[in-house]
Amino acid sequence: MTEDQARSEIVTYGRLVWKRRLTSGSSGNISVRLDGGDLIVTPSARSLYNLDASELVRVGADGAPCNTSQRPTSELPLHVAAYRARNDIGCVLHTHPTFCVVWSRCGSLFPRDTVGAMESLRAASWTPYRKNGTKELADLCAREFANGIDVVMMERHGLSAVASSLQEAFVQSDLAEEAARIAYFSAIAAFQGASS
Repeated sequence: MTEDQARSEIVTYGRLVWKRRLTSGSSGNISVRLDGGDLIVTPSARSLYNLDASELVRVGADGAPCNTSQRPTSELPLHVAAYRARNDIGCVLHTHPTFCVVWSRCGSLFPRDTVGAMESLRAASWTPYRKNGTKELADLCAREFANGIDVVMMERHGLSAVASSLQEAFVQSDLAEEAARIAYFSAIAAFQGASS
């Protein structure tokens, strides 16, 4: 993928992520790996809703910004670690979807008993809490990605999806949030049924 294509796609999918309510405020971040190995990543403290292609940050494979006046996302260690874990990863989409975050507090991945979750959602896992932006969080998620996991739900934090394209990462994030939403309301319905 060329740099111009990567910048355009990040802007497009940043807006889609926002419209789908997979993130809010200035949370969430996106990166795309270029053909040469450099990354294009979202800047720090910016809403994904109204990104401009010119403010996206180009960094080397090691995470060093090519333009030192730009500040990449604080979750850059997570992105760099994901690309190191697997050569087939073309992008990383990190979001804070409400129901995934709610479910993450339960100590396990949401039940995958709906058709969408069983047939369309790729391999997913739950990881225990680690402080955001840290090497500990990056390493924990990278281990999951290295084991073939494509969707990681992080306790009290959010969701990270990896794929060859942003379209697929977005679809996987959307499927995970819908599965978590259904599981949440199913648990409430079961509880109310048991109490009546």
